Amino acid sequence: MYKVIVERPRTGAGWAKPGREPREPDDRRAFEGMRPRGGSRKWLNENLRPLQRWLERQAGRRWDAVYSELCKSVDRRNSVQQHIHVHLRDFVAIDVLEIGGRLCVARGWGGVVALADSRCDLYVDPRNGCLMRNQDAAADRALRRRERLLKVRAREAGWREGVRRIDETTQLHRVDGIWYRVELAPVPPPRPGKRKPGACVPAPAFDALLHTPVGSCAGKRCGLFGRCDVYARSKRQLNQAELIAHRLRNGDGPDPFEPHVAVARGERSRKFRGRLYFGAQHKEH
Repeated sequence: MYKVIVERPRTGAGWAKPGREPREPDDRRAFEGMRPRGGSRKWLNENLRPLQRWLERQAGRRWDAVYSELCKSVDRRNSVQQHIHVHLRDFVAIDVLEIGGRLCVARGWGGVVALADSRCDLYVDPRNGCLMRNQDAAADRALRRRERLLKVRAREAGWREGVRRIDETTQLHRVDGIWYRVELAPVPPPRPGKRKPGACVPAPAFDALLHTPVGSCAGKRCGLFGRCDVYARSKRQLNQAELIAHRLRNGDGPDPFEPHVAVARGERSRKFRGRLYFGAQHKEH
């Protein structure tokens, strides 16, 4: 395993070496960066995925047996192989404590944090000494990824709280917990008045969503529809098939694209496996 992980060519060797500094002061660079010159142009090229996959397959076994098997293959007296033990704590939370019935991780630089806040996918359970999967941390990461994805999709589609934009003339609006399909139309121009010459009378248009004449709610239309030159010509309540197609639901709850609504979906769609308690089935127990 150590040959696959650390004994690989270092990258960065193809960079051109810096040339000699010009002798004339006027030919030298006018600005100097903060990074010191003359540093190493190469960096390590480690492949830690084999170590991570091997540790994930050992979930459910006693940590003493797993660590003994690792030490048999990786000699700590070799400086190259010792580097694998340095990265071991990047995947396994070893210093786990039980405080008040809660599992916490003791970090040397950050104190004690909850197990769900740890970045390790595996941990050593202090109650039975087995290597277990960190379910809480995996669920939190899956939830955060889903939240970011929902926010990006909502921003790209121009969605707002209670508003879905289908096209230029069709939008979906939630009013009192009910989703409606709203058809937009351009605001008709005002017509000249008959009684007073030169005066303009607002067009006889009525906004079906605001329930007010078009000429008296220009500011509200701009904030509701995103444009001031259109009004709601008609509205129709969405049926069950349309709600399912647009992934919406009626009610006074939060908007389905909001992050806190995705908690239940994220928990149902997570792909990590649960806790493994083999009991007396393993020979190390």
